[in-house]
Amino acid sequence: MLRPPALPADTAALAPTDRSWRMLAAALAGAEAIRTLRADAGRWEGAALERKGARDFVTAADRRSEAAVAASLSAAFPDHAITGEEGTAIRREGGREGAGTFLVDPIDGTTNFAWGMPFFGIAIALVEGGETAAGVVLDPSLGEAFVAERGHGAFLNGRRLRIDRAVAPEEALVGASLPIPGQVRSIDVEAYHRALRAVIDRAAGVRRLGSAALSLCYVAAGRHDAFFEDGLSPLDYAAAVLVLREAGGVATGFDGGPIPATGAVLGANAGLHPWLVGLLSGS
Repeated sequence: MLRPPALPADTAALAPTDRSWRMLAAALAGAEAIRTLRADAGRWEGAALERKGARDFVTAADRRSEAAVAASLSAAFPDHAITGEEGTAIRREGGREGAGTFLVDPIDGTTNFAWGMPFFGIAIALVEGGETAAGVVLDPSLGEAFVAERGHGAFLNGRRLRIDRAVAPEEALVGASLPIPGQVRSIDVEAYHRALRAVIDRAAGVRRLGSAALSLCYVAAGRHDAFFEDGLSPLDYAAAVLVLREAGGVATGFDGGPIPATGAVLGANAGLHPWLVGLLSGS
């Protein structure tokens, strides 16, 4: 059963700044989307599974979720642009100077959703001046809200997230993508497979859960110690990367530099990050 996140009535519990109302408004927009998904819970007869490309699916529920988020955000932020993964969200131009843009992934983990697996999220990021200023990632299955504002911390249902332990590779639980053909674009696909095998051979465990946004948030929450995937879009990762960084984690490209346009994202506990960069960059 899908449920809205346990959002606190006091916006200061989300993030201790005078801009916290924006986080609450974005979270409530996602909660509105959750209500649209309830009718489709499970492997639904009416999921209307479509192919966007090879092994890349979209459902009618993706579009309904995106429309619900867009409508809620448009009402709360009429001068902001909104960009959605499925093209349902409205993009406004010529609003108030300096107004930001919301990036919306209405169901991150559509394959899980379409097959009735309860691990998918709704990701909403606010971008201002080319930087992610705020992010919300909701898990409808567990009723969890991961939220962050740049410079003001990350929170899970109002509880501050802090990565404060050192971990060796042998003690690490690592999340990793099992890429579909053509997804690995940032490094040679065989180099990716070698790195993945090296992680499997050494780490305490490896998980492929099926939602990049939630997997990165799981690093922030200490449920994973690292996560990596190639071929992601900012709509997939922007909100979650901010949550991770604000929790004290590191998020980079596979080479340790900025996340590239090809969408290679490596998020990790700071102590574990150099080991994974070495594997993924071949250094």
